[in-house]
Amino acid sequence: MLGKYPVFPPTDEEFLDPPGRDEYDVVIVGAGGAGYHGAFELSKGGKKVLMVDDKGNLGGNCLYEGCIPSKSVAMTIYLADKLREILRSAGSDGASAVRALWEDAIAHKDDVQTIRYHQHIREIKEHGNLEFVKGVARVLDGHRVEVRDLDGSWTREVRGRYLIVAQGSVPIEPPIRGSELAIGSLELFGYRTRQRSMPHSVVVIGGGYIGVEVSLMLATAGRKVTLLEMLPRILSGWDGSLVGEVERELRGKGVEIVTNAKVTEIRADASQRAVEFVRPDGSRGSAVGDAVVMAIGRKPYVEGLEHLGIVEDGRAAVDPTMRTPVDGVYATGDVIGKFMLFHAAVKESTIAAWNILHGHPVYEVNFNSIPVTLFTEPEAAYVGITEDSARAAGIPHSVVSYNLEDDAYAQIMGVRKGWVKIVVERGTQRVIGGAIFGEAAGLVINEIALAVATNARIKDVALLAHQHPTIFESIDRAAIRFSL
Repeated sequence: MLGKYPVFPPTDEEFLDPPGRDEYDVVIVGAGGAGYHGAFELSKGGKKVLMVDDKGNLGGNCLYEGCIPSKSVAMTIYLADKLREILRSAGSDGASAVRALWEDAIAHKDDVQTIRYHQHIREIKEHGNLEFVKGVARVLDGHRVEVRDLDGSWTREVRGRYLIVAQGSVPIEPPIRGSELAIGSLELFGYRTRQRSMPHSVVVIGGGYIGVEVSLMLATAGRKVTLLEMLPRILSGWDGSLVGEVERELRGKGVEIVTNAKVTEIRADASQRAVEFVRPDGSRGSAVGDAVVMAIGRKPYVEGLEHLGIVEDGRAAVDPTMRTPVDGVYATGDVIGKFMLFHAAVKESTIAAWNILHGHPVYEVNFNSIPVTLFTEPEAAYVGITEDSARAAGIPHSVVSYNLEDDAYAQIMGVRKGWVKIVVERGTQRVIGGAIFGEAAGLVINEIALAVATNARIKDVALLAHQHPTIFESIDRAAIRFSL
């Protein structure tokens, strides 16, 4: 619920005041990645901007309970595991002593969140023409927004020449009996969460990227994990070659993967939780753990927008310039239901701001060049048209690849498993996509994304000299294998 959090992030006294004006050039509803990046651009462009968010700070759910804290926990656990393996391969007697406790990882993510929240306060104050208010915003029409304090002590109506709707997403509420017995991202990674430790055994419901990331980090931290997915495979929509690698990593860490398992009920059974599920053939099964994690995804938060005429199929409808069907109203981020990722929201927000500054649509979001990363160990990532999707669409293509077992940086880091694949359109020789499994895949995939965004040819990629020794060398090692 808006304005209801176990612990609020740090804020500033001046953000608690009601809006100081009646009219603004732009009113932005929401201060996650879909809101504040555009606000900063508009401020730099001289626009008078009001931005409203109920957390009283920037970053949205990504910083409060999502990408930043979850990756902080994961990286703490994986770095310790990686160092332990390097020491073990070197024959060190101290290898077994290297371990990261879940409690330590949680403390680290709290520190990271606090650092970023104080950074955001400074950033808001550095941008002139930008007024930030901690409150709840309700869109009345294409120009008017009602803003109220969280406790209802004041209410103001303001007007904007333009509106940017960036109110994000909310967790999907499954029709599962006993779902209140499960915990989610809020309890796991929320700012200063009370869930400081995790029990020995955990059942994770949902085999999308969130469920898979949580399962592997828990298993690496020594927990017994059962992962339940209702579809025939985990990571639905991902390239099959990546899914196969990730499944091997999960099983290698002891994760039990159960697919075709539609969860029907969660029951408290003494000190444990029993999760009941049904298979497509009608047979039933169950999984038992000390805790249950619900990770079935999120949906666009469109409450209060239906009357505007911008909601279609449960999301805010936009064109590639981020305009909605209503003149002067833009929508960005999770609320549009496309790539529900922070970096996608940032670009959407920036594009909307630039188009407002120009007074008419000039820029468009290239959704095909937005990378997607699974922050496991090793990481998995893809962008654009993958091998599976090119084959399914009948696109004439070639695939060039490079095995990271032969990469110098991967050898240095002790993570030699993995590969790089680049998908090339035949005839034009344009890079149209790619996939990576291995060390720092989430970093390296950005280079393929740049090639996709700029319509680069594979020869252009092969000619780029990469710093040695870095994992980025794997890109030109793969590209140079293309037969001209």
